[in-house]
Amino acid sequence: MAGELFHELAFDAVTTEMIGARAGVTGPALYRHFPSKQALLIAVLEDPLNELLAHAREIAANVTDPRKALEEMIDYHVTRSLQSIPSSLVFLKNEHNVPEDERHRMRRMMRLYAEEWSGLVTRLRPDLSDAQTRILTHAVFSMINSVPQFNSGLDPESVGTTIRTAAINALLIPADGT
Repeated sequence: MAGELFHELAFDAVTTEMIGARAGVTGPALYRHFPSKQALLIAVLEDPLNELLAHAREIAANVTDPRKALEEMIDYHVTRSLQSIPSSLVFLKNEHNVPEDERHRMRRMMRLYAEEWSGLVTRLRPDLSDAQTRILTHAVFSMINSVPQFNSGLDPESVGTTIRTAAINALLIPADGT
């Protein structure tokens, strides 16, 4: 709810009353849980990043088949993106409102998350350089994260299936199609 508002409007344009209205509480009630609107923004950004990173680490550690692990990471990321606005999009729009130390910490979490994916892609695509792997990984993140902003008219299940297929193909099929 708050993430959607921080994505739709500038941070300064979002009021605690607006956030409270979306959450079904009064604006001042938010201060029982967060000391400031900025602290709420940090939580909106940090909680999903923590979940994505924890899930990716768990999958990488417990799924021995790199393709299955990558497919599970893609599935989780796509599912999360279809459920709510990706925190990376909210971060990009609002990073100037995040204190520098928090901003660096969040960027580090994003890098660690990308490294989990890149490690799997490297195992599956030894033909790629590290730079190519990073480019592909980030391009797939951008594709997945852009889905909530696009109204295709398709049901979420169809969108998810389409994006999952596109993501795995983008990462695993060589440019020459072989």
